Amino acid sequence: MEHLKEVAKIAEWGIKGDAARVSAYLSQLIEKLSCEDDKKAVQRLHSVLADSGPNIESSAIGAHARLPVDSESRLALADEEAPRLDEFPVILDSTTSHRIEEFISFVKNADELEAHGVGLSPSLISYGPPGTGKTQLARYIAGRLNMPLVIARADTLISSYLGSTSKNLRTLFEHVGHRHCILFLDELDAFAKLRDDQQELGELKRVVVSLLQNLDNMNPHTILIAATNHDHLLDPAIWRRFTFKIPLHHPSVEERDRLLVLYLGHYMKGLNKELLAEISESLSGSDLRTISQDAIRDAVIRKKETVDQDRLVWRIAEARLKQDIDFANPSPKNLQAVQSLNPHVFTGKKIAEMFKTSTSTVSRRLKQEVTK
Repeated sequence: MEHLKEVAKIAEWGIKGDAARVSAYLSQLIEKLSCEDDKKAVQRLHSVLADSGPNIESSAIGAHARLPVDSESRLALADEEAPRLDEFPVILDSTTSHRIEEFISFVKNADELEAHGVGLSPSLISYGPPGTGKTQLARYIAGRLNMPLVIARADTLISSYLGSTSKNLRTLFEHVGHRHCILFLDELDAFAKLRDDQQELGELKRVVVSLLQNLDNMNPHTILIAATNHDHLLDPAIWRRFTFKIPLHHPSVEERDRLLVLYLGHYMKGLNKELLAEISESLSGSDLRTISQDAIRDAVIRKKETVDQDRLVWRIAEARLKQDIDFANPSPKNLQAVQSLNPHVFTGKKIAEMFKTSTSTVSRRLKQEVTK
């Protein structure tokens, strides 16, 4: 039976006389039916929900409880988005793609799995260097599942008042536990660090315990996604609470090729994408998006239908070297650094073309001793 979980919970809490929980599960059922475009059922249930009290309201993404706030600052503990699948495409290697598809399949078939006694906690953590697409992945999954994404705000969750951080965590988990949504804990290391870290205060260690308790008491159908740039800082007990653990790395040459095509779109026409993919080694997907957007802005201003390849190469070199290069008058240090990135690509002739100077000038500067 479809939506068995919601129907069973509505009946269970109705018998127990808990109107708030009945309203919460009724809200979840409405959101699922809204996703299936069952307008007649949604309208009927909305009329029932209207009598459930002031804590339920309608919005563009369905009926849901208002986002909770910090009791001291009155700032929201989370933001909410309704990601569309076409807004957040991802490019993943085959192994990671398979794991993500497996996770999505488990979530979509949660009711059937539970009916057969093989349900699981739908929780996933992604980890890796900055810019590798962890937040993008969370939005992609939300788009695939057609569910709102509740993004925890670490700056509000972590309070300077003793005990308030743990209280905020509990409030946020209770909120998502009554909804058909995805909770995204970005920068998880901010409140899930190793408890044996001598640099951390006792209060922050208690926050880890509080987080563990919330994870253990989580509604088995609450979908949890987390992300961290510093997986080595996480408490081991936190790791054990996640069913899916997804490492994200800097893209391979094949993935960089696909990312450049994605980000540059029709502006890619006429460019040597194999060359660009090769020389952009070690750059993240975020780096490539920033570089591509910069090149497109330049093309738009110059009223060109494609981007300047030399400018794109120059920006890739700057990003890899993590330093600005004087394009008009590059120093010997600049030129030597560029050539060191890939001597087979950045020959004296190619560098001369890039910087619009003579090969003799480039040759002289490449041989010039650089004082540190």
